Amino acid sequence: MAMQDRLVADADADALTPNNPYDVYTLGTSHAGFILRAAEVAAILDQPSL
Repeated sequence: MAMQDRLVADADADALTPNNPYDVYTLGTSHAGFILRAAEVAAILDQPSL
């Protein structure tokens, strides 16, 4: 997870697309996390955007 977080931070996409910022969330799971932790994913997606 630490490497993934670093790659996302180093990419600095917010600087490349300042009118389209985004948030990054980490789930402690494998690639099937959106299925295994559907409630957590839904809670993240249900948050109002800023």
